[in-house]
Amino acid sequence: MHRNTEPVRLEPLTEGNLTLLLDAAVADADPLEVMPPVDGAPGWNAARRDAFLDFHRGRALRAEHPVEYTYLIAVGDRIVGAARLQPGEDGLEAGVWIGRSDRGRGVGRAVAEQLRAVAVEIGAHQVVATTTVDNSAARKLLWSATSTVDGGTVTAKLALD
Repeated sequence: MHRNTEPVRLEPLTEGNLTLLLDAAVADADPLEVMPPVDGAPGWNAARRDAFLDFHRGRALRAEHPVEYTYLIAVGDRIVGAARLQPGEDGLEAGVWIGRSDRGRGVGRAVAEQLRAVAVEIGAHQVVATTTVDNSAARKLLWSATSTVDGGTVTAKLALD
């Protein structure tokens, strides 16, 4: 696998670029990797596409009091995934999904660094991330954080102060 050499940047999610995020998800991710489960046949059917759009409209794109800050992950001129920061009791919870074609190429590390900078700008004192014990790529990104394991779940907390 070749390392990414193109610039990686985060772009705030807007109604205008939401369909670009959907296109990236449909092209390069399983629905269960990028959104809550939806009843019905597996795959990217019309109902699941609508649910993806509704999910983001109900969270980051809410007119009043968005639930989270969501960003498109751009590599060069391509949208390859999404990153989010959601305020919570322990700080900002970070979440990332990257399309399969761009995994293992250094995109996640660049995104993690940028999310940390955004969290500092927002005024957060800590970022929290949760993954599974089997997700070795995510665990590598969390190596500098204080981590705890509970069954199959790893929770990492990174102090920003």
